[in-house]
Amino acid sequence: MNELLELLEGGDIRSDGHADEVASDVIQNTELFQLLLDGLEEDDNDLVRGRTAHALEKVSRIHPELFKGLLNQLIEQALEDKLPMVRWHLAMLLVNLELSPQETDKVISALCIFLNDESVFVKSWAISGLTILAQQKPDKNEAITTKIKVLKDHKSAAVRNRVSKALKVLEDGETLPKGWSKRGM
Repeated sequence: MNELLELLEGGDIRSDGHADEVASDVIQNTELFQLLLDGLEEDDNDLVRGRTAHALEKVSRIHPELFKGLLNQLIEQALEDKLPMVRWHLAMLLVNLELSPQETDKVISALCIFLNDESVFVKSWAISGLTILAQQKPDKNEAITTKIKVLKDHKSAAVRNRVSKALKVLEDGETLPKGWSKRGM
């Protein structure tokens, strides 16, 4: 494990630890990016992998260009990782990237899979991401709205609330809720 990733160790999985500091370091010195990205390969260390995903999401807000050529790897990681924290941070990250039309379709497909995730957090960030993409790609709005509506009566109040807000954006033209799009923050 490299020195940057060692900063992400220790403590409780419910804590972000030093992920924000590591993200800040990478934002300031993009040569550290690969060292951080290596944290997604820490298969036996949920803590480092989760905090790596958190830090990468923050980096993607400012430096989406660093992720060029990594989309398939990120989607695969997001879909296969057993840790919800990794899945939801990668769901957030994916919508921060500069995407071609084909890449947009891949991201939409991945986020639609996340609508069936067991984690409320993963579902919620998938809804937010799909809403953002529907705003960016109006030709995708109807299909995305249909997918999101399926969760209108979900057992989780958090998911129902997120769906309600998404539908206000997609159907009524309301402004995207504060905090859903973190790009440039």
